[in-house]
Amino acid sequence: MVVSVSATATATNPFQLQSSSKMHSNEQSQQVPHLELHILTSRVRSYPQPPAIITNDTLAQSTMMTRTTDLDTTSPSDFTRLLSGPLADFLSFCRQENSQWLIDIAHDICDPTLKRGSLQVRDEAGQMWKKVNPTDPLTASIYLYDVQAVFSLSKISARAGKSKTSASSNASRMANCVKERDELCWISRAYSPLTNSHLCPKRMGDHLLRVVYSAFVGTPPADLSIYDERCGITLNRNLDAWFDEYELGLRLVAQV
Repeated sequence: MVVSVSATATATNPFQLQSSSKMHSNEQSQQVPHLELHILTSRVRSYPQPPAIITNDTLAQSTMMTRTTDLDTTSPSDFTRLLSGPLADFLSFCRQENSQWLIDIAHDICDPTLKRGSLQVRDEAGQMWKKVNPTDPLTASIYLYDVQAVFSLSKISARAGKSKTSASSNASRMANCVKERDELCWISRAYSPLTNSHLCPKRMGDHLLRVVYSAFVGTPPADLSIYDERCGITLNRNLDAWFDEYELGLRLVAQV
């Protein structure tokens, strides 16, 4: 189950959506309590195949623009499954945040900047969707991210090995700046052994980085580089391996 979402991407690997499976509520037959998060397929547009090399902002923008013809063959009742797994796993992740955790994750996948959607849960007895309150406990149900806008899902980089630029002077300078800024691991609070963990793969490049920054943060600085210290965090080396494989993720809870 993927529960952490990153909008990072590479110029050498095709972009992939979280899921393209069309699911309906009567298809569940799990033996353990199960939770799923869906969205109406008519609200989702797909990305074009990216060019092999992205060398400027125009190419980067075109790579992130969605097709306008995807909705023509979509039934209004089709759903795309975004997350699926045992309820116990979701309860472990959400802890005391209850449904607010799933609301935040749904925003990150679908609409990270504007957060226009709301979370609904399927009431099978009444055959209807009910709005979810942030304090509601998560249940073994089908949830729906209900939004009127049409958009593209956040992308995940299909990482294949480390970036070729890891020995560059820019990477070394960035690592030093990040470690001096943080001093200790963001998660474990340990002082060693530490490494600079990249929020975006270095091979993404400056042009795609600025597009991703716009989607999740806002207007990027004109000189924003993939080697900017804002693109790195300090992690314990053992945790970095989990972060690199999307088994561990970070999300904004509150401004520090």
